[in-house]
Amino acid sequence: MSRPAQNLLLGLLGGAMLWITLGSGEYVNYVRPGFGYPLVAAAITLVVLGAVGLLREWRDTGGEDPAAHHDRAARRDRTARKNPAGHDDHGHGPGVAWLLCLPVLAIFVIAPPALGSFTAARGAGRAAPPPSPAEGFAPLPSTGAPVPMSMGEFIGRAYEAQMGDPASLEGIPVRLTGFVSPPAKGERGWRVTRLKVACCAGDAVPFPVIVRGLPRPPADTWVRVDGVWEPPATGRRATVVQTLRGRSLQRIGRPGDPYE
Repeated sequence: MSRPAQNLLLGLLGGAMLWITLGSGEYVNYVRPGFGYPLVAAAITLVVLGAVGLLREWRDTGGEDPAAHHDRAARRDRTARKNPAGHDDHGHGPGVAWLLCLPVLAIFVIAPPALGSFTAARGAGRAAPPPSPAEGFAPLPSTGAPVPMSMGEFIGRAYEAQMGDPASLEGIPVRLTGFVSPPAKGERGWRVTRLKVACCAGDAVPFPVIVRGLPRPPADTWVRVDGVWEPPATGRRATVVQTLRGRSLQRIGRPGDPYE
């Protein structure tokens, strides 16, 4: 790989990063939104480095005698033929460096979507433990209108209600937002799930809630579900996979940030 190609590739990588951050916003499919600023800074650095390298190469060859330039190129070709590793000491790098083009192609041609039901099903055995803030949950309003809450908050409140005072959540309508995922084997109903990420999509952990009483939409459909917590049958052990008795369902588009 020649030096101009290396510099051009640096610029393309930086441009691809700028596109998924400032252009399409698809970077939230892979990392938390807070990583946007470091990604933009890194992308600008790559673009600047590539541009400076290309400018330097242009200056180095712009005033060179055509015959001398031809002789230098011929020497490079002879050296490259003698060196099967694919690199030399005259500005060429290993041919395997072209593999760096693959991330650019992946971003522009086959950009992976946000994780969905397939990941949730594979991670069903490692559902996140019930979240509980150090200061505890604030009391819920008793207006009768559905209370919007994250999946983590609902699971945490339901677990605490199950272990302590069921009246703190029982009968209070809530509103959950997530994507549809299949139920576990032998499970009645279907699941609405949101994935929790600490850093990036690679550490995603599912926050599933079983929904009963409503027809199941297709897998990976984003929905907004209203319902009430359904406590487990008396005598059953506490579980982190809670149940919602659904009352209404609305299909929605995927949120700007698909993770919690």
